[in-house]
Amino acid sequence: MSKFGTYFDKQFLELEPKVIDIDSLLTEKMSLIIGDFYGIQKFIFDRLSTKNASKVLRAKSAYILIMTEYIAKYICHKLEIDEKYIISCNAGKFEIIAPLENVDLDEIQADIDRFFIKNFYALSGVTLCATACTKEEFYDTKKYRALREKIALALEEKKFQKFSLSHKKPTLNYDDNIDNQSLCKICNIRKTASSGKNCEICDTFIELGWLLANDSKEQLISSKKVKIDFGDGFETKIKLTKKIKSYLYYIDDKPADFEALSKKSCSDRDSGIEALGILKADVDGMGKYLEESDVTQSFANFDLFSKSIDNFFSLYVPKLMKEQYPHTYTVFAGGDDLFLVGAWDEIIDLAKKIQEEFKTFAKGKLTISFSIAIAKPSTPISYLAEHSEQLLEKAKEYKTTLNNQEVIKDAIHLFGETANWQNYTNVYNNLYPKLKKIKEQDMKTVLLYRLLEFCRMKKEINKDIKNALWRSKLNYMFHRNVSKTHQGLIEPLANSIENYPKETKMVLSEYIYKRREV
Repeated sequence: MSKFGTYFDKQFLELEPKVIDIDSLLTEKMSLIIGDFYGIQKFIFDRLSTKNASKVLRAKSAYILIMTEYIAKYICHKLEIDEKYIISCNAGKFEIIAPLENVDLDEIQADIDRFFIKNFYALSGVTLCATACTKEEFYDTKKYRALREKIALALEEKKFQKFSLSHKKPTLNYDDNIDNQSLCKICNIRKTASSGKNCEICDTFIELGWLLANDSKEQLISSKKVKIDFGDGFETKIKLTKKIKSYLYYIDDKPADFEALSKKSCSDRDSGIEALGILKADVDGMGKYLEESDVTQSFANFDLFSKSIDNFFSLYVPKLMKEQYPHTYTVFAGGDDLFLVGAWDEIIDLAKKIQEEFKTFAKGKLTISFSIAIAKPSTPISYLAEHSEQLLEKAKEYKTTLNNQEVIKDAIHLFGETANWQNYTNVYNNLYPKLKKIKEQDMKTVLLYRLLEFCRMKKEINKDIKNALWRSKLNYMFHRNVSKTHQGLIEPLANSIENYPKETKMVLSEYIYKRREV
């Protein structure tokens, strides 16, 4: 059996990462170098105008992966070691085993900092750290776990020393003479280039977006083409792999803008609102799992686990999008988290599919929580990013009792409610097929809103005893306003509201959104 099967379901073998021959890289004395791209959300979204977001969002996300690989290669260049010592490079993070006992990264860190200050005004950057290690630490279980803890702590300490600000001027220099005419219309932070209405960097992102649109092959791109240069002229080529390209919905060979995506909502129906769905998700309790499992007991385990998780999000999810949920757009997919946008109904269906597939993939050992926001396509993307993050935090804080056991996280936040995935799925599977059979003339939309009110009353019985009348009101409403054909729906609806009012509200809300006129 493949080693892949020790952590994840064997039906996902196509995601198995390439195995690194670590034995050939180890020496008696060496250093483990780690790099981490921080401020990813600020880098992608901050000050970005919604009108132009679709032109550059995926390119900016891809740029993070390109930049991460470039820096890893740049470190090898500066330390005069072979690039084969790069053992990992995924989702804005990389690791290098340098065959050097002592590694000084200060000069390299300064080169990187200057680049990010000049081009991105220190809103984001890359932190580097190194720790000395020995061959024995990679072969001894306890020592390797201690090494992982040591390097993780060193990285956290470095994050509190970003840009060495205590040794720099308290203020940063910005471009001079910027006004409404000279401000880049995309990033709203840099000065426009001498020709055109965008700055040079945003033009680079737009050009990179065109390259990502080429689905035919994994072409190489020069670091100079994407304006990455730390000052010493080092140039390298980066392969635009499937991970970097990910998936976007295109119209006329251009990334669909948010307005176009929203218009694809309910495309299989004659009714339904047009809106954008924004999905954020990440794996629950990853830190705790790493502590309690055997993942950090050896390099082979850690490498297999981390790369396989990344492959699920960066390769398998985009494949699902392309094949089954086309009216969607990858903002970020990698590591153990996702940020996707698209037609709101497809985003909801996609979330259900990802949750189901991940449960199989991880063999029930890990869970994943989601937040889904529904908004007009004109809503500022920076606000949507921040709002979605807040909603995901609500899902992450969720606790309930299921089958006499406490369940933490494993939740979805949707339509203003947070619920356990299993409960939500059970209610959806039981209730939605029945609702779909109802014709509009048999139950007006206004009555469906009354059902949402009954869900609220059930949740708030403790606040007002009058809310206990929700069941009698439900019976009265059905007998007076709903055709005899659907009177049998009273009992399953009442039971659902009684036991799962939040989940019922989520299902009813989706059904209402799909019935409403555009």
